[in-house]
Amino acid sequence: MRLLGVSAMRELDRRAVEEHGLSVSALMEVAGAALAREAAELRRGAGLSGPAVLLCGGGNNGGDGLVAARHLVAAGIPAQVLLWADPARTGPVPQANLRLLGPARVPVIEHLSPADAGRICREAGVIVDCLLGTGFRGTVRAPLPDIIAAANGAGAPVLAADIPSGLSGELGLPPDGPCIRARRTLCFGAVKAGLFCEPGRGYAGEVRLEALGIPEAAWAGLDVVRGLAASGVASLLPVRRGAGHKGTYGTVLALAGAAGFTGAAAMCAVAALRAGAGLCQVACPAAVADVVAAKVTEATIRPLPGDAQGGLAESAADRLPALVGGAESVVAGPGLGRGPGVRAVVTRLLQIYGGPVVLDADALNAVELQTIREAAGRVILTPHPGEAGRLLRCSTGEVQADRQAAVRRLAVEGRCVAVLKGAGTLIAAADGPIWCNPTGNDGMGTGGSGDVLAGLIAGLCAEGAEPQAAATAGVYIHGLAGDLAAEELGRRAMLAGDILRHFSGAFRMLLGAGA
Repeated sequence: MRLLGVSAMRELDRRAVEEHGLSVSALMEVAGAALAREAAELRRGAGLSGPAVLLCGGGNNGGDGLVAARHLVAAGIPAQVLLWADPARTGPVPQANLRLLGPARVPVIEHLSPADAGRICREAGVIVDCLLGTGFRGTVRAPLPDIIAAANGAGAPVLAADIPSGLSGELGLPPDGPCIRARRTLCFGAVKAGLFCEPGRGYAGEVRLEALGIPEAAWAGLDVVRGLAASGVASLLPVRRGAGHKGTYGTVLALAGAAGFTGAAAMCAVAALRAGAGLCQVACPAAVADVVAAKVTEATIRPLPGDAQGGLAESAADRLPALVGGAESVVAGPGLGRGPGVRAVVTRLLQIYGGPVVLDADALNAVELQTIREAAGRVILTPHPGEAGRLLRCSTGEVQADRQAAVRRLAVEGRCVAVLKGAGTLIAAADGPIWCNPTGNDGMGTGGSGDVLAGLIAGLCAEGAEPQAAATAGVYIHGLAGDLAAEELGRRAMLAGDILRHFSGAFRMLLGAGA
């Protein structure tokens, strides 16, 4: 699925009109007619006989609603428009459609009080939200918060035109104030990126697309985000061979664990094995080797020189050449700590190892993007927004304000595959599109979840998946396993180990019983 942010959507609209001859009025007519069909379907499905109530602002989004009202009445469905519009800011095409409502016998009520709007919404058969468009940013101003509350509190299904009012069209941005909660959202031209993942997905309901007849040529060169889907992810996974053995499916070397953080190493190792890797070796400080061995009996343990605090000593870097020689992939970082030995080990690893390397957690804090750029092998970064900010030398807030730009910078400047974790995790390579993941939930916001993801990606690499394929599939499967865990346990009670326990179900959902 191709997803567009706000600026890319504006450019697509401009090209459709200025370069491909589609008029604003023609596009609005198609959008309004489609909106009417969807509203009629929702009303019929709800079994309600009340009128369609269209909440309209003064922009083109409101104009779509005015067209929809006319089409609904023509189809025999009573409709009324509740209008909140500043005439000075209303475009000529919406104004022209407003003038058509009189001859079409569509009642228009302007500047209604919140109490009266609430009463009308409660009597509606379907409510169509056309108040604010995709370019909205900021906080909804009075009286619209009360109108939004009235629509959300009514019993009728709510259909959002293009985007629920109050929500940003950008990826991962929560509404800054009240927001329509729609049963369904009908996007025009392209699916808006902010609807594909949380938090927008929770407000949008079912998302459908009316492409408006915009020609394919208008998409050329646009900054498109690709939405992950199960069928595409399944095709990325390495094929298992019936005669395979533990050597067939590769060895993961996990540089993980320090005093007080042995659980991170254990979860990372188990995730690599649950992903399908044949073997996993955990290289950790000698002082914690027995503890890690007790936590994960299926892995082999490689003790390394440690420092007085139970972390890696700088001399541990000298042991790396012998360790990495038999590994098909390496994951470094979970529970390593932040001592000088970690920087020495991670730097040496990137210099000498030519295979895929997953850098997570403490390993991300031990190196700079320039070091990653110069690595001998292909690097996969898995930062959360704070770690991404450190690598990019900006604040966490700046990363979150434009996650799409942040993940692209990480990939390009590090010449690597970047996984920017969070609601709607983004995956990017230096020379490819950005991918957005729809799976996962807030129950995964718990200690160890990232260690599980890092091990999963490394395990897929060891089996033979290319780094970008491993990162993309790993993120989707990790989120899907989290969704299965939430179904069983609820989001509040989830632990990282619960995500691990549901790997099997996630793989089976993607690949069938033979996974």
